[in-house]
Amino acid sequence: MEVWNRFRSGDQESFAMLYNLHIDTLYHYGTNLCKDDAAVKDALQELFLELYLKRDKLKIAPENLKFYLLLALKRNLIRKLQAERTFIRGFKNSVDFEPQYSIEFQIIEQEKDEEINRKVMNALNQLPAKQKEAVYLRFNESLEYSEIAGILDITIESVRKQVHRALKTVREIIGNNPIPIFFSLFVKKG
Repeated sequence: MEVWNRFRSGDQESFAMLYNLHIDTLYHYGTNLCKDDAAVKDALQELFLELYLKRDKLKIAPENLKFYLLLALKRNLIRKLQAERTFIRGFKNSVDFEPQYSIEFQIIEQEKDEEINRKVMNALNQLPAKQKEAVYLRFNESLEYSEIAGILDITIESVRKQVHRALKTVREIIGNNPIPIFFSLFVKKG
């Protein structure tokens, strides 16, 4: 709270702290939405510049900053890609979300049962883009359903259904095999 208040009063060190706290998460999310690394970096730069320039007018509560930044980045990328006409067909409503599971991949590699690992990855790859994104935001970024709804521009109930359907699909694909490995894919290691 104190860092946020110092940032809003113009303290550059506090701004740097906020930037460093969120940049990795935002960059990772942005590169999952858009494979154009330069566009993601430009969008991030614009986002933080706007945040700094409008800091004294912001009505954001510090606990909602992550949600605000994720949503603002997504909107910025959509605008940027639409303006450049390089967006994928249907990008606005159905982002081709392809999360990269670097830490999770290491967990999978350490598992002894290769058959379960193959089934888990197969199940994740079969999920529709909206379900992948909803599950990623829920389990990797620990966002609330209401925050995910704001990012995906759908209702809270729709987010719940997307996550439920994704988990149900994964369970069906895996069958009777143990499923705890699936949940370890999305738990952020801290």
